[in-house]
Amino acid sequence: MTVATAVREQLPDGRWALTSGNASFVYERLRPGCLLLTISGTDKGQFGTATLDEIRLEMLRMRPVELFVDAAGAVAVSVAVSKEWTQFFSLNRDHLRRVSVLVGSKAIELTVAIAQHLSQTGNLIQIYTDAELFHARVSAARA
Repeated sequence: MTVATAVREQLPDGRWALTSGNASFVYERLRPGCLLLTISGTDKGQFGTATLDEIRLEMLRMRPVELFVDAAGAVAVSVAVSKEWTQFFSLNRDHLRRVSVLVGSKAIELTVAIAQHLSQTGNLIQIYTDAELFHARVSAARA
């Protein structure tokens, strides 16, 4: 098990970030119950549960949560981390309105597709390869 080494930082524009090494998770509340999460780098488990805890906190404020995940900058994710996300989606499907994920590589797309299948959440998770369409959905969610 990897020990969590993430640093949480409040950003001047209202967003907040978790960083560890070359990886970061930046969160933005688009409106109550709607989060945009931008992931970059490689998640090898160095964040522990912190990345999912941020989403859980939003679920405590308002349910269901609509989650947008911009993973276009994600390089890789460990198998253990992928399993944690799969379990999270499976356990919290009733508290999530929709999960829209923008992928930037075939490896990340396959990882998300496996999580989508194994979580048995049906159409809860939508995978996007078109950045323009994904960002249009984010903009519409802000309104």
